[in-house]
Amino acid sequence: MGFQKFVLGDRVLETESEKRKVILGAYLILIYVGIDLFFFLVNLFNDEGKPISLFIGFVVSTLCLFLMRWGKVDAAIIIHLIRGNVLAYYFSAIDFDPLQTGSYFYFIPCSLGALAVFGYRQRWMGIGFTMLSFTLFMIAIFKPSNFSPNEAHFYLIISFLIVLVIGILIIIFFDRMVTNSEKNILQKNMELTKVNQELDRFVYSASHDLRAPLSSMAGLIHLAQRDPQDAQTYLSLMDKRVKVMDHYIKDIVEYSRNSRVEVSITRVHLKSVVEEVVNTLKYSIDPNKIVIEIAIDETLKIKTDELRLRVILNNLISNAFKYMAMFKAQPRLTIRAFMQNDRCLIVIEDNGIGIRTEHQVKIFDMFYRANDSVPGSGLGLYIAKETADKLNGKISFQSVFGEGSTFTISLPV
Repeated sequence: MGFQKFVLGDRVLETESEKRKVILGAYLILIYVGIDLFFFLVNLFNDEGKPISLFIGFVVSTLCLFLMRWGKVDAAIIIHLIRGNVLAYYFSAIDFDPLQTGSYFYFIPCSLGALAVFGYRQRWMGIGFTMLSFTLFMIAIFKPSNFSPNEAHFYLIISFLIVLVIGILIIIFFDRMVTNSEKNILQKNMELTKVNQELDRFVYSASHDLRAPLSSMAGLIHLAQRDPQDAQTYLSLMDKRVKVMDHYIKDIVEYSRNSRVEVSITRVHLKSVVEEVVNTLKYSIDPNKIVIEIAIDETLKIKTDELRLRVILNNLISNAFKYMAMFKAQPRLTIRAFMQNDRCLIVIEDNGIGIRTEHQVKIFDMFYRANDSVPGSGLGLYIAKETADKLNGKISFQSVFGEGSTFTISLPV
């Protein structure tokens, strides 16, 4: 823990892969510091030793540790790997018989250490240093005259190559597995963060939007008790409050169902579904004042989740009716559908009141309401978008305030 504190200082690393790179790189450098110091002391008592080169290696490795401390992680690792390869080459080349001293062994931690430290995301850096280590090994060790099955030299090089390749494959396999696991964990964390944020907003909004109708009805009941002659008026107002609460609870149920229930794909006759949704919703306002046009081919069928498609259509068409500009000479709702490449586009267009520009970036947010003059939960468009996402679909829109809105549902078929 103290060593990690020395390496990281007060820095907080954003990802586990970055932290793994820093800590593993620092441990690799520290190991070489210890090796250099050990052999430096040993060579002080060896008449043929090279203590100066080892002391230089010790100084370079120590400097790399401080570079890590100062946040120069890649620079420290690269300098250390170059230093490790150079010293391994130097001692392999100058040794009278490297087969006896084993100095060539240090090419293995230089190559495999590079792969482990740089990891799967920077694997080409690791592979580059691995190739460098093997090339220097071959230059220092390889002797064509001794390269035959009758010589130990032949088996040394072949065995070194086999061990190196096996080590590379093992490290790449495990690092890729760890990287994929980390991606999955990060994805789950993002989903959990999103769920927690939505839960916070839900609790806040639910406490307001569910209690408000109840408080309103309690007040109306109190007034009805005090003034029985106007009880019918108060009952009518209570009925409206109950419908508001019912709509809100329905939105919550749709959101919950979309999150939990698996997608069920069936062949859907699109025009029939659209007509059923429109016929269910059009009586929320005076249908005789609105021109409703459904321009969908009778033969158009798509493979999708019908229940979720109905949820999307219900929310978008309901909004079109809700925000219809009834003061206009000819209120209009047009629903079109057509195939485009491998997707089905459903276009819902109205000439209603439209959406102000400043609200357009937030209309798909949970509980966001762009217009307080019309009652609603602020969940409709959010549920529509989440449901479309579940179907690998998209919802886009264009709107001009005062002129109308056009929502386009794009679904894979």
